[in-house]
Amino acid sequence: MPKLLKSPPLAMKPPREVLRISTLILGATLLLTALGSCGGGSSAPSTAAPTNFTAQLSPETTVLTASQRGSLGFMDGPPDGTLGVLLNGGTYMFFAAARSSATCAGTPSTQGTYRLGGSLTAITAPFGCTAVIQPSSSSGDPNGYTFDLSYAGGGPVLAVTNSMGQTSILHIYHGEWHGGTCAPLGECFYASLGMAVSVDGGSTFSKLGEIVQPYVTRTDIIAANTNLDVGGGTLVVADANGQHIANPALSDPSDVYLYVFYADRDPSAGSSAPCNTDSCIAVARALLSDVVNAAFARSTSEFPTLFQKYWQGAFTQPATSSDPNAASNSGHYTPVIAEAGSFPSVLYDSSTQQFLIVYTTDNDAITLRHGTSLLSWSEPVASAAITDGTDKILYATLVGEGSDPTTAEGDPWLYYIRDPVWPDWSSADVVNRRMQLMLTQRN
Repeated sequence: MPKLLKSPPLAMKPPREVLRISTLILGATLLLTALGSCGGGSSAPSTAAPTNFTAQLSPETTVLTASQRGSLGFMDGPPDGTLGVLLNGGTYMFFAAARSSATCAGTPSTQGTYRLGGSLTAITAPFGCTAVIQPSSSSGDPNGYTFDLSYAGGGPVLAVTNSMGQTSILHIYHGEWHGGTCAPLGECFYASLGMAVSVDGGSTFSKLGEIVQPYVTRTDIIAANTNLDVGGGTLVVADANGQHIANPALSDPSDVYLYVFYADRDPSAGSSAPCNTDSCIAVARALLSDVVNAAFARSTSEFPTLFQKYWQGAFTQPATSSDPNAASNSGHYTPVIAEAGSFPSVLYDSSTQQFLIVYTTDNDAITLRHGTSLLSWSEPVASAAITDGTDKILYATLVGEGSDPTTAEGDPWLYYIRDPVWPDWSSADVVNRRMQLMLTQRN
């Protein structure tokens, strides 16, 4: 007999009047919530469990229109990438990449990461419209790297606590170096990922350094007059096998990892399409304790060497080349999902006991997969596919409701951008939909 592991459909769900409290993460050496993935020569195996996983989608709701974004002081975005979300008292904080307009009160006409506020259905507060992260052309990189010289802005955030009980917020951001000639924007871009930390609740951030670089060098990409994107990254906590950790505070620190999903390109690592010519979903990781300790100590020189890419079944390849100008190759990777995709977002659903990952393909569709491990994913969930033959769809982000937005309880939110004339931000809206997850498993 099939075993039903989840609840009534969306229309039958009672309204929430109290936000769930889901334990965030702390302990003798740190904590967080998590997920992870891979990167390298051949792809990781897909989940083969006899399950039927479905996702019922609510109708699309507009969170921010183009005119509303303009009234908050923004021209491009937010979010120009993956969202970061934290619960702050009774309201939510959103962290997103954007370019402000001349009417922005704090940092007018400035590209960077911005902090906003509101509810999960309405972003209303610009918090002074002040960039908390800016490109290194304006603010510099602590290690002298140039990966974010032309662009710096991100979303994913994670609250952490060290062994002394001190708290901070980790932030992963997308950095770009521009050059060459590419349509439609003129210059080409080569992207990498950096990390920053806030000790004042997200009001300000300090850069910590580059953490993930694609395998292909910047020189090769720009010389070919093409772009190379890594997405917005993730901040997910899991054990060495990519399994969910129910209580990181009680876990052995040597078995608690921070996983970063991104897109990588490595012509020499894979022999089959599309990953031998395009960017596929990859993952890198580092011990959470190492990341937290280095962040609190502001040991910025450690960050380019903290993370290792997944390659041929193990995390053995360096995630950056340690070259300030990306003139050398970083490590190889094995795709955890052998499909060309961008801007992956991951969260854990406690109701179905599954990790979820969403990503976009060709700015036309959103794909959802699930798995009990960050290193092994199902085939695409057909009932959750979002496509549109007219509008562009991009920058998908999964968000859980409650004190830990990286964890859901059967009904996560899915945010994305809808735009009929991408990349024209003047016509782009931020929308979201509620998912009702159901997992039927045979005994």
